[in-house]
Amino acid sequence: MTIQSFSGAAGCGKTHQLMANLATRLERHPLQAFQKVLALTFMHGSRRRLDDRLGGVALLRRQYECTTIDGFAWRIVSRWQALITQLEMGHPRVNDYEAVCQVAADLLSHDIVVRWIAATYPIVVVDEAQDLTPNRLRIVQAMAPHVDLLIAADEFQCLIEELRPNPACDWLTAVGHDALLQQPWRTSDRNLLGAAGAIRSAQAPASNGLFKIFHTPTPALAASYVSNGIGWNRGGNRVAIITPTMGQFAHGILTWVATRTTGRGNGPYNIILEESETKLADTFVNDLALPDQATLAEAFALMAEKPAPIAQDFVRWLEKQRRTKGRTHVLREEMEDTIRHSFSNQRRLSSRDGPGIRALTVHGAKNREFDLVIVLWPAAIRGNDEQQRRLLYNAVTRAKHQCLVLVQLPRAMTLPPFSVREELALNEN
Repeated sequence: MTIQSFSGAAGCGKTHQLMANLATRLERHPLQAFQKVLALTFMHGSRRRLDDRLGGVALLRRQYECTTIDGFAWRIVSRWQALITQLEMGHPRVNDYEAVCQVAADLLSHDIVVRWIAATYPIVVVDEAQDLTPNRLRIVQAMAPHVDLLIAADEFQCLIEELRPNPACDWLTAVGHDALLQQPWRTSDRNLLGAAGAIRSAQAPASNGLFKIFHTPTPALAASYVSNGIGWNRGGNRVAIITPTMGQFAHGILTWVATRTTGRGNGPYNIILEESETKLADTFVNDLALPDQATLAEAFALMAEKPAPIAQDFVRWLEKQRRTKGRTHVLREEMEDTIRHSFSNQRRLSSRDGPGIRALTVHGAKNREFDLVIVLWPAAIRGNDEQQRRLLYNAVTRAKHQCLVLVQLPRAMTLPPFSVREELALNEN
């Protein structure tokens, strides 16, 4: 069994190398009829892009499963319920992702479980490994001695402050077999590449050419830049409006762009607002006002006029409780877990990136690419200088052809990540 890892800056072809090496391995050792490649990543957006790339590997012939590592962990936990009870591990709630991953990692430490996985999935591909928390990393480490592991990571793209130093990147360095990629593939524009390199190395990005930074103190002014940028875009039809946080500044801009026309005749535009399944589920659950306990009929009535996919999942769960367990009542905690799991599944099965204008957070944009990226940088952003550099870097490097950065606060233009702090500049001199 082998481990091959790839590291490098955003857009340097880490996912491409994963696919190329996968194709080479399949050519040498074709999968048997009952085997599949297992592909894992952290975010659903990353999973959709990875799924697209796997579909292009001809030798794979669709013999693969692509899922988030949390989804994979839940499958292990669901499959080995009896062993969990026997070993008194404790049964985690479906949406307590960290607890689910901990139990899954503990299960994989048992030979019978890990060999069951390896028999079906002799090759495991992991993308965005820098985002793996210790328990998620333990899942990958447990499989490593039993499978061929292809893994990609970039420590600087990790936005989880608790993962510094980064356990996954440290582990990959320790095991060796790491290929450092330096040739950019996503874009060839020197201004986009220069800006990304400056941000990554704690320097001030230069506003030039197809990378521009503008001070836009009001949502209306920023919105005019957004609408005109979309209207004048000739780089392609996939546009992303990316922000560290969907706060008042961002919402004001999106509302203006969706309802008004600029003096140059651009707009209004239809915007696809991407929100996390956690936020969507929170709103849905809060609106329901779930009782502490409900009869099956009362629980069924809660789904009246609710979105069909969520309602159908919920009703199927209720029917299972009645038919297989003979239950007449369900608890609030169970209903909430079922709803949240349904929202997570809907995100997993949602359509892939295509033409259109999307508004999303930096976290939601990770490992995706767009023709035009417009970054909204509001006045209040959490995190120290390092965290803000990583946020801006992850946003800017989504762009293939053009990037505009709209900064609300004038003072922000003189601070990291848009400038170098005066004391640091003095020290360098």
